[in-house]
Order: sequence, then C-alpha cells, then structure tokens
Amino acid sequence: MSQREDRQFLELYRKHRYEDQLDFYRKRYGEFTKAQAQGIFISIGLMFFVFLAGALESVDVPWLKLTCLLAAAICPVLSTAFAAYSALYAFEQQTKLYRDTINNLQGARVLLADLEQGLSDADFATHLDKYVQEVEKIFQAEQGQWGQLAKKMKPSET
Repeated sequence: MSQREDRQFLELYRKHRYEDQLDFYRKRYGEFTKAQAQGIFISIGLMFFVFLAGALESVDVPWLKLTCLLAAAICPVLSTAFAAYSALYAFEQQTKLYRDTINNLQGARVLLADLEQGLSDADFATHLDKYVQEVEKIFQAEQGQWGQLAKKMKPSET
C-alpha cells in the first residue's frame, strides 16, 4: 500500500475503531461511576434515617414512635439490599475496568505522534502497524478482563 492509502486507513481506523471505542468506554465509565455513587449515597441516607429514628425514639408521640420503629427496622434491610445490588452488578470493578482501558487507550495515542513525522512509506507502514497492534492488544486485554470478571461473579457450585 502507498503512504496515501495507509493514511486513509489510519484516519478510518482512528475515527471508527479507536475514537468510537474510547467514546463508548468514557460513557460507560460515567454510567458506572454514577451508579456506584448513587448506591453509596442511598445506603448512607438509609443509615442516616436509622440514626434519626433512634434519636427521635425518645419523643413521646405515639405515631412518631411507630414511624421510628418501622424506619429502624426497614432502613437497614434496604441499605443491605442496595449494597448487595451494587455488589451483584460489580459497579466498582466495572468502573475500574473501563477506567483502565481508557487510560491504556490514551497511552496508545502517543504512538500517533510517530506517524505525524515525515516518514518514508516503509517507516510509516511500520509505525502504523505498531499503533494498530497496540490498540488491538488493549482491546483484547479488556475483553479478557470481562471473562475474569464474569468468572469471579459466577456463584460457587458447592
């Protein structure tokens, strides 16, 4: 291939493979970061209601005592359910997986600088191959991590 064709390939690859995937990972990272934070805040809020119910328990109003008793009984259960939900969906692990892949892809962007220099056709093709191989290696490593996460989340058979 000529350097012109290689440059066209690079532009297509960068736009439709690298940038699209990087954008996908950034969106998913944002989703899972938000979900993780929501789970934490909901659990903290529910435990705050338990604390508040304990503090209001001494007030001598019958309906308030009943409300405090219900809050003290229900909120810890709900808090535990939210913690289990967060653990089930592995928000923390998925957030880390997306963050690591984003960082690795941004690190591979450095290889693009090598392609901007005035290179001969052979050198350009060599640097292009190196860049594509590095990006694909990152994608393969990310795929392998999903398999490890799925295996880790699988219930034990005992």
